[in-house]
Amino acid sequence: MTRSDPAAALNGIATGHICDSCNRRIQHGDKAGMYVTWYDAGGWTPRRTWCLNCAPEEVDPGTEGTDEAILTGVFFDHRMVFVKVIHRSPPVAQ
Repeated sequence: MTRSDPAAALNGIATGHICDSCNRRIQHGDKAGMYVTWYDAGGWTPRRTWCLNCAPEEVDPGTEGTDEAILTGVFFDHRMVFVKVIHRSPPVAQ
């Protein structure tokens, strides 16, 4: 099964403005990171939002059987824009 690109699917998605690690406010125009997972029923779903200082560079450890990714983008008007995939951990075929 082919899944959509997480960056394309989530470009423009609404997100919170507080880092999930350090509780720092993410300001308009700041770069930020996001952890997302794929759900068959809902597609790509944001799970965590971080300031750029706290955002990990890779999914580590990956969750067995789960398609997950780390994205970065610019926080703009409570949305993530200019989103790109930093690391993706696709499920292993069994």
